[in-house]
Amino acid sequence: MKTTVFVKAGKVDIKDVEKPKIQADDDAIIRVVRACVCGSDLWAYGGQDQKEANSENTGHEAIGIVEEVGSAITTVKPGDFVIAPFTHGCGHCAACLAGYEGGCQSHTDNFSSGFQAEYARYQHAQWALVKVPGKPEDYTEGMLKSLLTLADVMATGYHAARVAHVKAGDTVVVVGDGAVGLCGVIA
Repeated sequence: MKTTVFVKAGKVDIKDVEKPKIQADDDAIIRVVRACVCGSDLWAYGGQDQKEANSENTGHEAIGIVEEVGSAITTVKPGDFVIAPFTHGCGHCAACLAGYEGGCQSHTDNFSSGFQAEYARYQHAQWALVKVPGKPEDYTEGMLKSLLTLADVMATGYHAARVAHVKAGDTVVVVGDGAVGLCGVIA
Protein backbone atom coordinates (compact mmCIF):
# COMPACT_ATOMS: atom_id res chain seq x y z
CA MET A 1 0.00 0.00 0.00
CA LYS A 2 1.04 3.61 -0.38
CA THR A 3 1.70 5.89 2.58
CA THR A 4 3.17 9.33 3.19
CA VAL A 5 6.60 9.32 4.80
CA PHE A 6 8.36 12.29 6.45
CA VAL A 7 11.73 12.45 4.68
CA LYS A 8 13.18 15.63 6.22
CA ALA A 9 12.14 19.18 6.93
CA GLY A 10 10.50 20.47 3.76
CA LYS A 11 10.07 17.06 2.17
CA VAL A 12 7.61 14.18 2.34
CA ASP A 13 7.37 11.27 -0.05
CA ILE A 14 4.97 8.50 -1.02
CA LYS A 15 6.32 5.02 -0.28
CA ASP A 16 5.08 1.48 -0.70
CA VAL A 17 4.85 -0.28 2.67
CA GLU A 18 3.16 -3.36 4.05
CA LYS A 19 -0.55 -3.02 4.79
CA PRO A 20 -1.16 -2.78 8.57
CA LYS A 21 -2.38 -5.83 10.46
CA ILE A 22 -4.47 -6.35 13.57
CA GLN A 23 -2.01 -6.35 16.49
CA ALA A 24 -4.38 -6.19 19.46
CA ASP A 25 -7.92 -7.41 20.08
CA ASP A 26 -9.21 -3.81 20.13
CA ASP A 27 -7.67 -2.78 16.77
CA ALA A 28 -9.46 -2.03 13.53
CA ILE A 29 -7.98 -1.77 10.05
CA ILE A 30 -9.50 1.09 8.06
CA ARG A 31 -9.37 1.72 4.32
CA VAL A 32 -8.84 5.47 4.24
CA VAL A 33 -11.36 7.34 2.09
CA ARG A 34 -10.22 10.87 2.97
CA ALA A 35 -7.35 12.17 5.09
CA CYS A 36 -6.01 15.66 5.65
CA VAL A 37 -2.97 17.54 6.83
CA CYS A 38 -3.05 18.81 10.41
CA GLY A 39 -1.13 21.82 11.65
CA SER A 40 0.95 19.40 13.72
CA ASP A 41 2.06 17.70 10.47
CA LEU A 42 3.50 21.05 9.43
CA TRP A 43 5.70 21.35 12.54
CA ALA A 44 8.02 18.61 11.29
CA TYR A 45 7.70 19.76 7.68
CA GLY A 46 8.74 23.25 8.75
CA GLY A 47 11.66 21.90 10.82
CA GLN A 48 10.08 22.97 14.11
CA ASP A 49 10.42 19.62 15.89
CA GLN A 50 12.87 16.75 16.05
CA LYS A 51 11.01 14.19 13.93
CA GLU A 52 13.19 11.31 12.76
CA ALA A 53 14.09 11.34 9.05
CA ASN A 54 12.30 8.78 6.85
CA SER A 55 9.69 8.06 9.54
CA GLU A 56 5.94 7.57 9.42
CA ASN A 57 4.17 10.86 8.71
CA THR A 58 2.21 12.19 11.65
CA GLY A 59 -1.13 12.41 9.77
CA HIS A 60 -3.94 11.51 12.16
CA GLU A 61 -7.24 12.66 10.63
CA ALA A 62 -9.27 10.30 8.47
CA ILE A 63 -12.61 8.90 7.46
CA GLY A 64 -12.83 5.45 5.96
CA ILE A 65 -14.31 2.00 5.68
CA VAL A 66 -13.65 -0.64 8.33
CA GLU A 67 -11.84 -3.56 6.68
CA GLU A 68 -11.14 -5.79 9.67
CA VAL A 69 -11.67 -5.72 13.43
CA GLY A 70 -10.06 -7.39 16.43
CA SER A 71 -11.98 -9.85 18.59
CA ALA A 72 -12.89 -7.23 21.24
CA ILE A 73 -14.67 -4.92 18.79
CA THR A 74 -18.47 -4.99 18.88
CA THR A 75 -19.35 -1.39 17.96
CA VAL A 76 -18.27 -1.50 14.30
CA LYS A 77 -17.87 -4.23 11.70
CA PRO A 78 -16.21 -4.62 8.29
CA GLY A 79 -17.96 -2.44 5.74
CA ASP A 80 -18.95 0.31 8.18
CA PHE A 81 -18.21 3.90 7.18
CA VAL A 82 -16.46 5.63 10.10
CA ILE A 83 -14.87 8.81 11.35
CA ALA A 84 -11.49 7.93 12.88
CA PRO A 85 -10.84 10.57 15.58
CA PHE A 86 -7.20 11.18 16.43
CA THR A 87 -7.81 10.37 20.10
CA HIS A 88 -8.53 6.87 21.39
CA GLY A 89 -10.33 6.82 24.71
CA CYS A 90 -11.63 3.75 26.53
CA GLY A 91 -15.02 5.32 27.17
CA HIS A 92 -15.13 4.22 30.81
CA CYS A 93 -12.47 6.06 32.85
CA ALA A 94 -13.08 9.41 34.53
CA ALA A 95 -11.25 11.34 31.78
CA CYS A 96 -13.28 9.72 28.98
CA LEU A 97 -16.57 10.12 30.81
CA ALA A 98 -15.76 13.83 31.24
CA GLY A 99 -15.12 14.14 27.48
CA TYR A 100 -11.31 14.15 27.56
CA GLU A 101 -10.47 10.99 25.59
CA GLY A 102 -6.97 12.31 24.81
CA GLY A 103 -6.23 11.99 28.53
CA CYS A 104 -7.65 8.47 28.81
CA GLN A 105 -6.47 6.83 32.02
CA SER A 106 -6.82 3.25 30.71
CA HIS A 107 -4.01 3.39 28.15
CA THR A 108 -1.12 5.66 27.29
CA ASP A 109 -1.20 5.37 23.48
CA ASN A 110 -4.19 7.68 23.10
CA PHE A 111 -3.32 9.23 19.74
CA SER A 112 -3.03 7.91 16.20
CA SER A 113 -0.74 8.65 13.29
CA GLY A 114 0.04 7.41 9.80
CA PHE A 115 -3.44 8.04 8.40
CA GLN A 116 -2.16 9.69 5.20
CA ALA A 117 -2.10 6.21 3.73
CA GLU A 118 -4.35 3.79 1.88
CA TYR A 119 -4.94 1.79 5.09
CA ALA A 120 -4.47 2.54 8.76
CA ARG A 121 -4.38 0.54 11.98
CA TYR A 122 -6.73 2.20 14.46
CA GLN A 123 -6.04 1.31 18.09
CA HIS A 124 -8.68 1.12 20.83
CA ALA A 125 -11.45 1.17 18.23
CA GLN A 126 -14.26 -0.09 20.48
CA TRP A 127 -15.07 3.33 21.93
CA ALA A 128 -13.35 5.75 19.63
CA LEU A 129 -14.56 5.08 16.07
CA VAL A 130 -17.71 6.97 15.09
CA LYS A 131 -20.03 5.16 12.69
CA VAL A 132 -21.49 7.26 9.87
CA PRO A 133 -24.78 6.17 8.29
CA GLY A 134 -24.51 4.81 4.76
CA LYS A 135 -21.45 4.70 2.55
CA PRO A 136 -19.10 7.43 1.31
CA GLU A 137 -20.77 7.42 -2.11
CA ASP A 138 -24.02 8.52 -0.40
CA TYR A 139 -22.41 11.89 0.39
CA THR A 140 -21.28 14.88 -1.65
CA GLU A 141 -17.61 15.81 -1.69
CA GLY A 142 -18.43 18.80 0.49
CA MET A 143 -20.12 16.61 3.09
CA LEU A 144 -17.18 14.16 3.09
CA LYS A 145 -14.87 17.10 3.81
CA SER A 146 -17.19 18.22 6.61
CA LEU A 147 -17.21 14.73 8.11
CA LEU A 148 -13.41 14.70 7.93
CA THR A 149 -13.25 17.80 10.14
CA LEU A 150 -14.86 15.74 12.91
CA ALA A 151 -11.74 13.55 13.08
CA ASP A 152 -9.78 16.43 14.65
CA VAL A 153 -10.15 20.12 13.83
CA MET A 154 -13.84 20.61 14.65
CA ALA A 155 -13.56 18.55 17.82
CA THR A 156 -10.41 20.44 18.85
CA GLY A 157 -12.04 23.83 18.23
CA TYR A 158 -15.12 22.72 20.17
CA HIS A 159 -12.92 21.42 23.00
CA ALA A 160 -11.16 24.80 23.21
CA ALA A 161 -14.48 26.64 23.47
CA ARG A 162 -15.80 24.12 26.00
CA VAL A 163 -12.81 24.24 28.37
CA ALA A 164 -12.83 28.05 28.14
CA HIS A 165 -16.49 27.94 29.28
CA VAL A 166 -17.62 30.10 26.34
CA LYS A 167 -21.34 30.85 26.45
CA ALA A 168 -23.76 32.56 24.06
CA GLY A 169 -23.21 36.32 24.22
CA ASP A 170 -19.60 36.11 25.44
CA THR A 171 -16.88 38.15 23.77
CA VAL A 172 -13.95 35.89 22.92
CA VAL A 173 -10.55 36.40 21.31
CA VAL A 174 -9.32 33.57 19.07
CA VAL A 175 -5.59 33.76 18.42
CA GLY A 176 -4.90 32.11 15.08
CA ASP A 177 -7.38 31.73 12.27
CA GLY A 178 -6.32 28.33 11.01
CA ALA A 179 -8.71 25.40 10.79
CA VAL A 180 -8.87 24.79 14.56
CA GLY A 181 -9.29 28.49 15.35
CA LEU A 182 -12.12 28.80 12.82
CA CYS A 183 -13.78 25.68 14.24
CA GLY A 184 -13.47 27.25 17.69
CA VAL A 185 -15.36 30.26 16.38
CA ILE A 186 -18.05 27.97 14.92
CA ALA A 187 -18.27 26.13 18.26
